[in-house]
Amino acid sequence: MGVKPQLKSIKFLSFTFLLKQFFIKSLFRCTAKKCVVLLLFIASQIHSQVFYSVKPDYFKIKTDKNNLLNKFSTSYPDTSIADFHNTFTRNFMGNIGMPSPNYTFKYNTPDIGFRFYQPSLANDMISEDQVQYFRTKGPYADLAGFAGSKVFQALKLLFTHTYRDKINITMRLNRYSSTGYYNKQQTFVNNFYVTSNYTRSNQRAGYYFYFLNNSNRYQENGGIKGDTLGEASILKLKTLIPVNISAASRDNKEYKLMFNPWLKLNKAADSLNELNSFLQLRSKFVFNTYKYKDANVRTDKIYPIFLDTLKTYDSSRVMQFVNEVNYSLLKPDQNFGASFGYKNEINKVWQKKDSLFLNHIICADLIIKKELTKKDSANHSTSLFENRSNAQFIISGANGGNYKFENISEIIFKGKYVTKIFLNVMAENRNADYIYNNWMSNNFNWANNGYKAAQTQQAKLGITHKNKMGVSLLLQSINNYLFFDHAGLPQQINGSIQNLAVNAYYTTVFFKHLGISLSNIFQSTTSESYVRVPQNISTVKLFYTGNLFKNNLQLNIGVQGQSYQSFYAYAYRPALQQFYLQNKRTTGDYPYVDVYLNARIRPVTIFVKVENVLQGYAGTNFSLVQGYYQTDRAFRLGLSWTFFD
Repeated sequence: MGVKPQLKSIKFLSFTFLLKQFFIKSLFRCTAKKCVVLLLFIASQIHSQVFYSVKPDYFKIKTDKNNLLNKFSTSYPDTSIADFHNTFTRNFMGNIGMPSPNYTFKYNTPDIGFRFYQPSLANDMISEDQVQYFRTKGPYADLAGFAGSKVFQALKLLFTHTYRDKINITMRLNRYSSTGYYNKQQTFVNNFYVTSNYTRSNQRAGYYFYFLNNSNRYQENGGIKGDTLGEASILKLKTLIPVNISAASRDNKEYKLMFNPWLKLNKAADSLNELNSFLQLRSKFVFNTYKYKDANVRTDKIYPIFLDTLKTYDSSRVMQFVNEVNYSLLKPDQNFGASFGYKNEINKVWQKKDSLFLNHIICADLIIKKELTKKDSANHSTSLFENRSNAQFIISGANGGNYKFENISEIIFKGKYVTKIFLNVMAENRNADYIYNNWMSNNFNWANNGYKAAQTQQAKLGITHKNKMGVSLLLQSINNYLFFDHAGLPQQINGSIQNLAVNAYYTTVFFKHLGISLSNIFQSTTSESYVRVPQNISTVKLFYTGNLFKNNLQLNIGVQGQSYQSFYAYAYRPALQQFYLQNKRTTGDYPYVDVYLNARIRPVTIFVKVENVLQGYAGTNFSLVQGYYQTDRAFRLGLSWTFFD
């Protein structure tokens, strides 16, 4: 009897592997017309799937944090198709997989501690906050393949399975590449993680584990010569336009390994009001490499100085060891939890020479949950309150005196529709990243700049209603703000800046089929000379939606327009992998218009899209980073297929 579940899992894995190969060989190596025919053929064959679960609690998910206090939440795969065509976030340098500046104010920051620097690759990496643990009632997989203009190829895979309700194994893979529209713009992205979690039958012990790998490789062309496109070149083959750098490339690799065993110290609690005590250990190893090559640094003359007379071959490596011991108290119903811990951090940097940075950190967490009402017929709570607090302080070490405090509160009202009100506040004191104070490379060299720690206070208040409308207000205050100036060199403001952002969205459907979706982000800063963001980012969607053929086909056809209010955008420095200030070019109020079709025949979802349909008709200024342009008119298509057996 025990062999059957294993054989089923083996067969399932074999099938998903074969289907993955099918996607790569068939979807990625066909013309646009053939791909459409291929997708329609696949959709017509979906009756071969044996089982499709509609259970809302088929699997539960949680992200990696304080894993004992962080509860699994019921989550069913998103069956909405309204935004399937927006699977990939816009890259402001014009090609997926390249660095992209942050043009919106965002709440929160990473945990305190030593930080080398942060490459602007958030769109194309899996962060620790995105690593997920699953508990499922059976196997589940989601395979997605995408293709399009300029040899755009992408594969996304998620597989998870829980064996005997004890041990879960999950794998996620993102892999994609594109040549881009301009010379020397090829990109390759590989993101992969494996997670596992285990709990003994008597609930006395278990573990959490993950291995994460991010690999980002791309060519660096320094932007087009002259930085702008003229009327004569707007429809010109973009590979004929000269670029500033002729033989440079970037290779970033990140490896993270984490193991978190835990042990329950007391016997089973007699009531829901008693506290269980736990001891958990957490060990993490991180290894990052950053390589930049430029074979023609002398002839391209893009940098004012360079130390090597022939070529650039800069390599930086960062290793980190983190060990943490934590004592936790948790109620059986998980409505109250508290933890206290000590963390030791060892960081080693190699960049022409070795440097060692140590930190000793204390941390604490508190979680309070309360059911406010019980009024429905099943005696379920119709409103919930949850409050989470986290405190971190570096008592000694290279970042001694740094701290971070965060409190997250939310109230959820569960009536006919779900409404959520939330308030997040955060305050921190954080040392400057390594790159601001010390840097040794072929093109840039500085040491002991002595920049002060930055103090940041943030607050975000918002409300959402039935996932159809919402509004949020973000306030930020930053002392000793760090940035890269017009020469691409690090600088610091000896003072305070304030940022504000209001984000509002609304979606509705008229006459059961005709829909409109509106969203706008308004942003303001007291230091426009140093902080570059558009004041307004507006998005409008007009669409037809419907369930056809006895609800067997979901259809969403529409047009989407997006605009960024004109502003002085950032410029990009490849040798530093950083964005810096420039006052030569402003962006245009260019309308980015896409036409799309999303369709779903359970369990298959398909999209077909044409991006930037007004290219050649709405002006030439569709650049959001100096010298780098958004895509020309581009064709994209994709397919996602879910499996429950």
